[in-house]
Amino acid sequence: MNGNQTAHRCILACVLVYLICQIAYLSRAVMPLARAGVEREIVALFLIQSVFLAACIFVYFIFLIWIWMKRENTSPFTSILIVDGDGKIKREVTLQDKASFLVTGAKKGKQVFVESMHEPASDRHVYGVCNLANGSWYFEILSKTRPVGLKRGSENRIYRLKEGMLYQLKETDVIYADTCKLVFKTGGDKFTDQRDLNCKATKEELEGENGPDSL
Repeated sequence: MNGNQTAHRCILACVLVYLICQIAYLSRAVMPLARAGVEREIVALFLIQSVFLAACIFVYFIFLIWIWMKRENTSPFTSILIVDGDGKIKREVTLQDKASFLVTGAKKGKQVFVESMHEPASDRHVYGVCNLANGSWYFEILSKTRPVGLKRGSENRIYRLKEGMLYQLKETDVIYADTCKLVFKTGGDKFTDQRDLNCKATKEELEGENGPDSL
């Protein structure tokens, strides 16, 4: 929200308070004392106008609150792509209407899965969990044995993620799990233009403690 929007909404809030006070004054103090005829009709006209304007401003603020709540609970990404070590997209998982998901992997093999929140099958282990909060996705690793990496935008290094920390994810970030990558997709995203799907993380990069405490 920029300064002009803030000033505009503050002015509207002040006008709404003024109208409420005016409505109370007209209805309780002026209308009972107004004489029948033109005088009462003029007071009634002012009262109706004040109620109408106050109602319009109130509905406007309700609409702003609804937009804010919708934005806070809406994923900034349309889907997530699971890309194998050869740069091929194995599957695409839609993130709309989701508030959380698990990143799991096969205990035997190097497959990676994106699943809804539930107890994972016995043949899979959990890399981490991703939760939507305040309009942003946050990733937390849960695996102690298998490293998980994160590449930030155009940076030429991959950070190993640490347990017990939340990492806010952006659209240009790439999560590395084993030989697979998780790439986030937004509306109209062209991955070949933004990120190299053939980029691989070496074992040393994922196992090295080269990441900052907070990303």
